[in-house]
Amino acid sequence: MNRITCPLALRVSWVFILLALSACAGLPVRGTVGGQTIATRVDSEVARYYLGSYLAGNRTNPTLDARIDQIYQAIDGHLPSRIELKELSDEFSVDFAALYMADQIARVPANRRFRSAFNQVYEYTREAFPEGRMQVPQAGNYDVLFVPTYLYKRLTFTGADMAVPRKALQKVGFTCHFVETQDDGTIEANADLVAAAIRGLAPSGRRLIIVSASKSGPEVALALTKLGPAETHHVAAWINTVGALQGTPLIDDRVLPEVEFIVGKVNPAGVASMTTTQSRQRFESFRIPKHVFVVNYFGIPTVGSISFLAAKGFYPLRKYGPNDGIVLLPDMIFPDGVTLAEVGSDHLRLNDHMDIAGVALAVTVINWLESQP
Repeated sequence: MNRITCPLALRVSWVFILLALSACAGLPVRGTVGGQTIATRVDSEVARYYLGSYLAGNRTNPTLDARIDQIYQAIDGHLPSRIELKELSDEFSVDFAALYMADQIARVPANRRFRSAFNQVYEYTREAFPEGRMQVPQAGNYDVLFVPTYLYKRLTFTGADMAVPRKALQKVGFTCHFVETQDDGTIEANADLVAAAIRGLAPSGRRLIIVSASKSGPEVALALTKLGPAETHHVAAWINTVGALQGTPLIDDRVLPEVEFIVGKVNPAGVASMTTTQSRQRFESFRIPKHVFVVNYFGIPTVGSISFLAAKGFYPLRKYGPNDGIVLLPDMIFPDGVTLAEVGSDHLRLNDHMDIAGVALAVTVINWLESQP
């Protein structure tokens, strides 16, 4: 077999393996977590009991109920850390830990209020936007700055260039801007480009909402840190979508080395900047100005809901705990903001209607900002 057909055969085999896994993986269950009702498959009996019975108040296993109660008591008042989620994954299962994370996110009062507000706006947008009757009176008061993610010039089919939400927001009256970063550049180099774009929009007189995705999350965080309060007075909010704020073990473990086979040569320094070692050290240096409202937006999948594209990273990452197919769940959260988690979604399929979700999220952010004292 020649060098061209061999990698192709391996990829075809991987496709069939993933299809087989997605078709039969896990135990079927239906339940409600964090106010979201889902029908899916999970990786263990305890995860099925937790979602289908425990959270519904149908406690029929005294021993397991008591143990889960202990977990809530031990982690009461804060979101579980990466270490705590790994321990829950080892004791029970990864899906149990993921669903527990979803429930804890929803228990934070600010998160719960933001979710409720978003749901209302989303339902209105879902009906009004396709009919062309969506109106956003405040749109003229805001600029929206989009910062694309890794390889956005080459992986357009993944939505990396954020073209869909950009077009949708422009349709309802927003002035949108786009930072043309180096698509395989380092986080540090791109952060300088983002900082220049933020600085350049200050004279517009409009408030600025920044939208990032995945790798551009730490680029925005670093840019805001470098600019500080003095040069970000016009920045109202940052929507951190599936932000790889602390990198991904997929880079450490070289799980996706064949990316160059698909897209061509990439900058090795850009890859290195996404390792967990560099990223976690960088994360500790972030100092987002306190006047910037931060929204963390990401998906929480189970074995029964992971999409085909995200599955390649989802299964290798499970040894580290709950993840969205690219990043570990707690590593996408910037503290002191609100968190909006979509249960059943993942890194590459966050929402099936990103135009509607993008408009609804922007409107919810504006309503939230303008309702504060």
